[in-house]
Amino acid sequence: MIGAGNVATHISRHLHSAGHKIECIFSRSRESADSLAAEVGSMATSDPDKLPRKANFYIICVPDQAVAEVAARFQGWKGIWLHTAASVSVEVFYGITDEFGVLYPLQTLSRDRKIRKGQIPFLVEGSSSVVLEKIIDLALSISGRVEEAGFQSRLKVHLAAVFANNFSNHMVHIAQQILEAARCNPSMLGPLLEETFQKLKDLDAQGAQTGPAIRGDRETMNKHRELLKDHPEWEKLYTFISREIERSRE
Repeated sequence: MIGAGNVATHISRHLHSAGHKIECIFSRSRESADSLAAEVGSMATSDPDKLPRKANFYIICVPDQAVAEVAARFQGWKGIWLHTAASVSVEVFYGITDEFGVLYPLQTLSRDRKIRKGQIPFLVEGSSSVVLEKIIDLALSISGRVEEAGFQSRLKVHLAAVFANNFSNHMVHIAQQILEAARCNPSMLGPLLEETFQKLKDLDAQGAQTGPAIRGDRETMNKHRELLKDHPEWEKLYTFISREIERSRE
């Protein structure tokens, strides 16, 4: 395992619980490597030359922009090389190794929050049919949902995930700030957020939409915009998203 951050932590935990032997955790941060290695019964190192040269898989779990640099550093190591980045093509491995692919977890991952094995969908890609089959077998050992996806499909899935998760999370961050400024407890949003996502299990997002914009309630929206006059960027967000919701009625 190359990396010891959020993604590496969850994949390592799930591989370990599925009975796989993780030979080594490599990270530039020895402290992070030691912590994860202790959790999954592995050796740890921050010295790239001490990474075992023969393993079945090497899984690169580093920020997207660092994948190429990391892959090039380990040219000559045997085994199937995988990266976990949605926005990086498998071409990053060209000229470095003959067996490679992608193991992309479609989930928001924070190392301090445990996710049960089997709850992370994986999108996979392989350099050949033989390699792809091995990657699929690996992914199926820790997930009930594994799908083959090329770079363009994976990139579009990642874009959708940014809208669904990253942007919605930031909207909640703004909502919490509004409540804190009003001296209201942000925890009151809890039941609302729970029902929002529970409802999406039964309805599509269009059918689940509520609020003043979908009703065309301009009087209420104008009152909201007035409250946001001291936060012009939030007002722009409110106006633009409300217009998008209104258009969705057409």
